[in-house]
Amino acid sequence: MKKFTINSINRISFLLLFFVAGALSSCKEEDPTAPAEAKAAPVIEAVRSMNPAKADSTFTQSTLGSTIVIKGQNLENTRTITFNGYNASFNTAYASDNYVIVRIPELTPTVATAANVPNKLVVGNSKGEAVYDFTVLPPVPLIEAMSNEFVKAGQTLTLYGKYFYFVKDVTFPGGVKGTNVTASPDGLSLTVTVPSGVDPSKGDVVVTSESGRSVANARTRLYSVGMVGNFDDKNPFGWGINPATNITNTAPGITALDGKFALISMALPGGYGWSNDKVINLADYNGAQIFPTQPANMYNAEDPIANFEARMEVAVTNTASLNGLQLQVMTQEATDKELTANVNLKDFVRSTDGKWYTVAVPLANLANGSTKLAKYGDLLKGNKKGEKHYRAVIVNTNAADVPATIAIDNMRIVNTVAR
Repeated sequence: MKKFTINSINRISFLLLFFVAGALSSCKEEDPTAPAEAKAAPVIEAVRSMNPAKADSTFTQSTLGSTIVIKGQNLENTRTITFNGYNASFNTAYASDNYVIVRIPELTPTVATAANVPNKLVVGNSKGEAVYDFTVLPPVPLIEAMSNEFVKAGQTLTLYGKYFYFVKDVTFPGGVKGTNVTASPDGLSLTVTVPSGVDPSKGDVVVTSESGRSVANARTRLYSVGMVGNFDDKNPFGWGINPATNITNTAPGITALDGKFALISMALPGGYGWSNDKVINLADYNGAQIFPTQPANMYNAEDPIANFEARMEVAVTNTASLNGLQLQVMTQEATDKELTANVNLKDFVRSTDGKWYTVAVPLANLANGSTKLAKYGDLLKGNKKGEKHYRAVIVNTNAADVPATIAIDNMRIVNTVAR
C-alpha cells in the first residue's frame, strides 16, 4: 500500500480546492441571471412612448404608471433605473444596446408628494451612470368639490381636490374656458374666473393639466335642475323662519346669489336645542309634488336613493367659529317617521366672510333608527297624507349658544349619477 506524506496530502488538497474554485467560477459566469459586465457607461439620448402612434416623438415628461422606451447607447447590461431616486423594476429581456423599456412606478416621488423632487431619470450599469432631465407628472387632476355650484360669469369659483399641478386650463359646460386660473402650491385647490357663455346643462367642469383631463364625478356639475325652493319663483314654503322678515335679499356681510334667500340670524341654542327660527321647512300641504320628477332620466322613481343628494348654497357671517354647527336635512316617509341626516358645516363652508358655498347631504344617510329610503320613489311618496317635506335645520352641537348669521338658497335634489 502506498503511503501518503503530509506534503503529498497538502498538494492533493490544494489541487481539489483549485478545481472546486474553478468549477464555482465557471458556474457564476454561466448564471443567466447575473448582470453582465458592460463595455461602457450608459448614454441616454431620448425618451419615447410605447404608443406606436407616438413612437417618433421624444419627450421629457410622463405620468405615473406610464411605460416608456429609453433610447441611447450601452443599455443592454443596464443594472438600475431610477426616477427621482426611486428604483424601477424592468425586464432585462427588453433591454438592447440602444433601447430599454421600463414602467414608471406608481410610488415615484412627484411634486404632489415631495416639493423638491430632482426630476431626474438615472440609468446605471457596471461602468457608470447616465443622468437625464425627466419630469414625472402626478396623476390627472381630481375635483372633489366646487365652492359654489350656482356661480355666475365674472365670479370666482374655487375647486377643491388633488393634483392641481401644471394646469393648462379650466373648461366650463358649453366648452368655454375660464380665466385667471391659479392653483395653490400644494395642488389641493384652484381658483378660476367664470367666463360668459356657460351652459350648466351641457356637461361638467374639467381641469386639464400636463397629466391629462379631470374625470366627471358627482362634484363636477354646476346647478341646472332639481330645484325644490329658491325663495323667488319656486317657493313651497311650509313653516319655520318668519317669511315676512327672514326671506330676504339682503343681510349684513352677505350678497344675494340671485334674488331672495332664507336667513337664519340668531343665537343658535346649544346642546341641540330647538327653535323654529333656525328651521326652513318646504312643503305643499295640498299634496302637490315638490320634489323634481323631470328630466325623467335624472329623476327615475326606481333609481336607488344612493344616487341622490340634497344640496343648497350656504353663506355664514357674524360667528366666531363653525365648530359644532351642522346642517340637518329632514323628510317624512310613508309612515310619518321623520328621517334625518346631518353634515358638519365646516366640511363645506370654508370661511365665515359671507361667501357662498355648496353643501351636499347624501339622501342615503336619511334615517330614523333602521328606517331608510330605498329608492327615489320613496321620497316622492311623502307621508301618510301624501305631503312632501324638505327641511333644513341648523343644529348647534356645542353646549353653549352660538350667535351666527346664516343664509340658505337653492334647496334642491341632485342626481349625482345620471349625466
